[in-house]
Amino acid sequence: MLENLQYNIRESARARNVTLKVNRSDGLVVVVPRHFDQDLVPEILVSRRAWIDQQLERFDARPGKFDVDWPPKCIDLRSVGERVDVVYGSHARPSVKLKQDGRDLLLTLPSGVCNEHIVTVLTRWLKESARRKLVPIAESLSLAYGFEYARVVIRAQKTRWGSYSSRGTLSLNYKLLFLPEPLATHVILHELVHSVHMDHSDKFWEALEVVDPAARLHDQQLLEAWKYLPAWLD
Repeated sequence: MLENLQYNIRESARARNVTLKVNRSDGLVVVVPRHFDQDLVPEILVSRRAWIDQQLERFDARPGKFDVDWPPKCIDLRSVGERVDVVYGSHARPSVKLKQDGRDLLLTLPSGVCNEHIVTVLTRWLKESARRKLVPIAESLSLAYGFEYARVVIRAQKTRWGSYSSRGTLSLNYKLLFLPEPLATHVILHELVHSVHMDHSDKFWEALEVVDPAARLHDQQLLEAWKYLPAWLD
């Protein structure tokens, strides 16, 4: 039965199978291939109901966005092995000022600034950090293994860690910064292999396992990788 179960359906041109994702902002999301018969979705959800309930309960049990570790005293960028301490100050001007000084991130706030505004400023810094740190990693991996791409862009996808387009655009989620290095590297390699195999066929996985022998393990670990993100960023 699907009583009281709310969900959103999203079509994906790259999806080959139906996948279920759960996050705080969107709840339950059903990702289906293009032209998939969406009348079949309820039956799939019934068969996965135990897993869905487990995931939803896990999210319900989590503290609120600003209930824990707020304001953040540090930001742990696991994928690049860096830890940044956040130092707070105050001033009379209405704007939020942010400056990085070595391992310190200096955040100067006006009185009464809302939490969401602070998150916006920190997110802007994270995206710029991702451009400076993840793009060179992608370049290094592509050179090391002979993959080609047209350009790298940093995005803020809600349900993907990365993607690779038919035009050769490698898109990386800035939140990869929070993942352990093996998982972040796996995501980048996964997308780079799409420069050779645009599907998820056996040939794709064979090629991926050449450059990432633990690819299937890493792929499974990514299902729980959102736990590495701070609650205030969710």
